[in-house]
Amino acid sequence: MATNLESQLRQEGYTDAEAREIVRRATRLQADAGGRMSQENLEESAAEVGVSREWVQEAARQVQAERTAAASRSGTMRWVVIGAVVLVALMLWGSNNALNSSQTQVEASRAQLENVLQRRFDLIPNLVKVTREYAGHERAVFDQLTAACSQWQQARSLEQKQAAIQQLDQALSRIQVIVESNPQLRASELYARLQDELAGTENRIAVERKRYNEAVADYNRQARSFPMLVVRPLLGYPAQEPYFQATPEAHRPPSL
Repeated sequence: MATNLESQLRQEGYTDAEAREIVRRATRLQADAGGRMSQENLEESAAEVGVSREWVQEAARQVQAERTAAASRSGTMRWVVIGAVVLVALMLWGSNNALNSSQTQVEASRAQLENVLQRRFDLIPNLVKVTREYAGHERAVFDQLTAACSQWQQARSLEQKQAAIQQLDQALSRIQVIVESNPQLRASELYARLQDELAGTENRIAVERKRYNEAVADYNRQARSFPMLVVRPLLGYPAQEPYFQATPEAHRPPSL
């Protein structure tokens, strides 16, 4: 009976499915290969179902070959999965380092820009003081300067700081008109020194603003590139950093 042959095959280490498959193939294949059963057992068991020993051996060889191939595919797949995991980990690690370095440069540039902007605001109380001596009636302008300084101190985001700078630029434009109409104020040595300090500060602001925007451009370019575009959200980095924009007043002539 085929059951006896299957039993012999299971004793040799084949699974139930493999044993049945060997019996099935042995009935229709003619080949010449060695199996794991002894010659006497093969001859005896195969004879019971009318199958020659060579057929059983060939069927067993094929099943063994398929088992080996399946194990090989499983091992290959395992290494493929491991390799993919390692590749993704390296990609995440490299992307994180690149984005972190770029963002750190943005933050450092912004800090330096805010330092020179802070110096500009620090000069405003002295400017108010010396200007008020010659144009005390221009109270609205001085209130606007004071409000701009207060807004700057309370600002947290770059957008809030830019709003404070815009208000300050508006007030400074009006101060310039006052100065032009007041010869005594123009001739003041203290005012002249303040103007020189403000001019030097403006130059430093322009330099640091350029450096900051260059750092932002570099970060934004990396954030949009591959594979950063894919892994950036997973790492928690923003899609882009804001540029520092010049206020509209920077392109307008002073006016009351």
